[in-house]
Amino acid sequence: MALFLPAWSLQQALYAASFGVALVVIGVYGRVVARRLLGVENLGPWTTVYLGQFGLLAAAALVMPLNGLSARRLGISLPLAALIVPPAVALALVQFRRRPPSPPVQASVFFLGLGSMSLVFSIYSRDISAFGLDLHEHIAWIGQIVTRGFVPLAEPGTRILGDYPRTFHVVAALWDAAGFGLPAGPFAKVMPFLQNGLPLLAIAEQLVAGVGDRDVPRRWRWEIAVGLAFFAYAFLAVPLAYPTQDLFGTPRFSSDGLLMLPIVLLIVAWARNAPRAAAATLATTPLVAAWAVTWNPIVVVLLFAATAPVAAAFWVVFRPGPPHASRARPTVFVACSALGALVLVQDPWVLSLAAPRIAACRALVHREGLLTFDEAVAAGLATAREKSVHNPPAAPPCSDARCVLAKAAEAAWSALAAPWNSVAAAVSDAIRILRSPTLASFKNAFKSAFLVQPALVADYAGLPVFVWIVTAAAAGAWRSLRRRAASPEVKLLIASLVGLAGAGIGLAFATNLASALNDQQHESFILAGYLAFSGAHVTIGFLWLPLVSSALILAKPVLRPVDPAEAIGAGVQRHPACAVVGLALWVALPLAARLNLHRPLQHRGFWTRIGLVDLRALRHVEAAIPQADGVIIPAEHATFDGWEHWVLPLGETAALLPYGGRRYLFNVYLGASYPLSWRDLDDGLCSGDPAVRAAFFARTGARWVLIRDQTGADAATVVQQRWPRMCGVSFAALGAELPAVREQMGIFLFRLRPP
Repeated sequence: MALFLPAWSLQQALYAASFGVALVVIGVYGRVVARRLLGVENLGPWTTVYLGQFGLLAAAALVMPLNGLSARRLGISLPLAALIVPPAVALALVQFRRRPPSPPVQASVFFLGLGSMSLVFSIYSRDISAFGLDLHEHIAWIGQIVTRGFVPLAEPGTRILGDYPRTFHVVAALWDAAGFGLPAGPFAKVMPFLQNGLPLLAIAEQLVAGVGDRDVPRRWRWEIAVGLAFFAYAFLAVPLAYPTQDLFGTPRFSSDGLLMLPIVLLIVAWARNAPRAAAATLATTPLVAAWAVTWNPIVVVLLFAATAPVAAAFWVVFRPGPPHASRARPTVFVACSALGALVLVQDPWVLSLAAPRIAACRALVHREGLLTFDEAVAAGLATAREKSVHNPPAAPPCSDARCVLAKAAEAAWSALAAPWNSVAAAVSDAIRILRSPTLASFKNAFKSAFLVQPALVADYAGLPVFVWIVTAAAAGAWRSLRRRAASPEVKLLIASLVGLAGAGIGLAFATNLASALNDQQHESFILAGYLAFSGAHVTIGFLWLPLVSSALILAKPVLRPVDPAEAIGAGVQRHPACAVVGLALWVALPLAARLNLHRPLQHRGFWTRIGLVDLRALRHVEAAIPQADGVIIPAEHATFDGWEHWVLPLGETAALLPYGGRRYLFNVYLGASYPLSWRDLDDGLCSGDPAVRAAFFARTGARWVLIRDQTGADAATVVQQRWPRMCGVSFAALGAELPAVREQMGIFLFRLRPP
């Protein structure tokens, strides 16, 4: 019911089933991680799934290179689903035969989490379109991994190393393949919610275990309190489902799934008395760092600037176990270091950076017949990207190490004021509201008062969240003084606030240093900008720590004492109908959530929406195109805010292209479009000189034109249509010939006549 209730179409139901299967498959791997690595028999469903994805990611780092080697040497490879599903079935059969004892299922946390995940996933599976350019590329890269079963080092159709980190795409591909590999759009779009929601729900489960096991008769009430806190956090306090317009920055907004892994392990160690989980926090550091580097370059900065202070605070407050509790820790550390190195060497972005600088890496790349992009430009196989609109000369602010250290000292001194700045912002906002208590003054109130900045908090939610945490801190301090001992939930709040204060200082230092060392080059501006906004990536998940601990503190007096005879199950046996109704209402609660969900509901996709039926039509049309031929599609040369040059596909054709199976030209920088730049569009295809255009056709193998037009126009009208943003002429003027070779659901394929 929780899985399928939000589905309103056959396509949504199909994706809901796929998501449910993926949860089961990844959960099987999570059981192995919990039992074999952490020494815990049952962690709870969400914690099991959360850890299972990283166990599967580690296994994929071993298996996918072998699959890629088979593809290069033998010309065959298995799809990703064939690599991960059969082992999961075998492991499930082994686990079923063992029949381990199961603790009481945390139904409240599990079903509310499942209902929330299913709701968001159903919205994103209503269509399979990208929301914008960012997701357009990510969906294509995820699909490559799902189909091939490994990470392609070169963009398909070229010999040029890719230039974007791929671990995020591997994680999304594992989820998609675990559900047997449907088109990847919905799985890509749900990643910010999924990768933030999983650690949040895992922490909720462990807190119920840590607090509830000491208060068994009221455990189900603790579950409800934590479940309601998750609902309020995910749908009211923080824009978890749709953090930014068009979901740009999808990998960065999904990075808390990785960044919170050490914290989840520490909480597991405390709640389950599992010292091996605490040891794993340290032993897995090299592997987690490698994943962070290949997730997005700034994520490794966030790992040390934000995760490390929070994890240190939790370790000091909870003391989950001495680091030497596991004799195997050095072995695990060495194994994780080796696995981390393997993650790095199979990432195309890392290789593209290392090859020009390390001779051995360059020789290995050349031995595989691959080139860096600069080498391809020098060989005439690619056009210089010239992505930056402005190309000022490099102006490094420092010329020696002493200057760099001085800049670092200044950045550190300035960062130490971050907690005080939050306090000052809280006082300032309080005074402003008291002087002018208008609706406008409440919209962004107290957003600057959180310890990590900028904080990604929903409009009008800053004040209630801030008051909630401050009230809980005061209540917790009062109870601790009266009892002369801090309860677990109070310790959790202390660790959260101290850790977030450290994270705020760490992020401020990284941001200040990046700004101080900016050499005015394009990459430096991007790095400084990403770090300046990185507080939003961190708070979307980490703010859960003080909020859920506050919920436990404030809910405790409300949870009246329960007679042991009314422990779990007694009320259900007496009033089964009420229990069923209550469970149904609980499962349906996420359906009432609409904050931040109306935007993806109203979104028209990247130019238009498409579904599975549209892909079937595309495959029918593509069957007429030889694999080696180039296909021109409507596209434009665009500049973003006078900052970067881009080539963007245009019109209804664009939505199909992340799933395209042919050599499409001017499809951003994907596949056969990777060696091209905006100059190939402006000065090649759109050139008024027929000889120049003929040379472009010969170099790219362009033989076809593919256009989608769902207005009901016939082929002659479509091919004669003028494109003001692409050469200013029709495709007929560029050489497209009638009649259309194939036509299906408004998808037209025309032969291209050389000039």
